[in-house]
Amino acid sequence: MREVLTRSVCGMCLMLVIFVPLSGAWRSFKVILTSVDFEVNDKFVDVKAKLQNDTGDAKLTLDIMVLEDIDDVEMAIDVALETEKGNYSTLITRSINFCKLMKQRNTDPLMRLIYDDLLKHGSFFKECPIRRGPFSLTGYKVDEEALPSFLPESKFRFGLHILKPKKETIVRGTIFGRVDKSKGFDNLKRFSLG
Repeated sequence: MREVLTRSVCGMCLMLVIFVPLSGAWRSFKVILTSVDFEVNDKFVDVKAKLQNDTGDAKLTLDIMVLEDIDDVEMAIDVALETEKGNYSTLITRSINFCKLMKQRNTDPLMRLIYDDLLKHGSFFKECPIRRGPFSLTGYKVDEEALPSFLPESKFRFGLHILKPKKETIVRGTIFGRVDKSKGFDNLKRFSLG
């Protein structure tokens, strides 16, 4: 009896060691991108955006052609949640010197997190000045693991404004999407465990 009990406990411990780290990788929501709008200064860049949303896993692809070297770049982001249909309430706004962000790892943790995530998906800007030539972001999908687990189910807007220090716009973009709790692991867990 003791041998059977010991084997059972060892088996459960082994399963916990194997599966607990994997289960921690699940989020109770999916981030679904729904549309992308860009306005560019054609003196500096040309941007083509494509949002592929065939399988419910929205992926963003950007083809960026920088037309001249850009030596100093400012960047501003804002994140807003829809409070009423068509009305958004801003949660986060950040402005930073983009060149400083690329050079100093500890500049702004939130912006650094977003930038590091973008670097995983194509050939993106890695140095300042930003050199003339092609850059891309291919099949970008929001990393839900980098987001807080308590996000509410809602529609959101992510705004990005890249400009020269004298306030001359290079690119202004807006990405719309939603946080969908029906697509996450939490509902599967409730369904399978009762």
